[in-house]
Amino acid sequence: MIPSQQDSDFNDPEEHFAWALRNMPTLGGVGAVTHPMFLKQWSKHLFECGFVHESYLRKKADDDGNIHVSKLPHQMIKLQNSARGPHHLYNNGTQWVPIGKTDPDPVRIPNIETLTVQEKHALLKQFEMNGMVKDGAVAPDLAEIEVKDK
Repeated sequence: MIPSQQDSDFNDPEEHFAWALRNMPTLGGVGAVTHPMFLKQWSKHLFECGFVHESYLRKKADDDGNIHVSKLPHQMIKLQNSARGPHHLYNNGTQWVPIGKTDPDPVRIPNIETLTVQEKHALLKQFEMNGMVKDGAVAPDLAEIEVKDK
């Protein structure tokens, strides 16, 4: 069960936003019905990203309504792009990781102009074995001469 805004524990990341995620509007204007566990996980995710509701901040304020920056929430997770493949919304190698986790080293592809003939042949053999080059032959397309009967 998802508590209402009035009954939510704003110190609990799973309740902090869950109430606000209920019946989120869709393109047709109808509220989206989603399992409560999704709402709790999404709420926790937003909290770990550093977002908080204004009522949470009001409780952190002193009598003058001020909040020292040290009392503000900290971002705990960050989006880390996939080290391989395209960088777009649909690459599921992209993931949320702890904020301090270092990004993986980028994958480096060799410049074949700097390779020896033997190294180039080794790469070519790998492409052949993976079915990317057929019949062991790599050649440019050639024109054909068509002779018509007289």
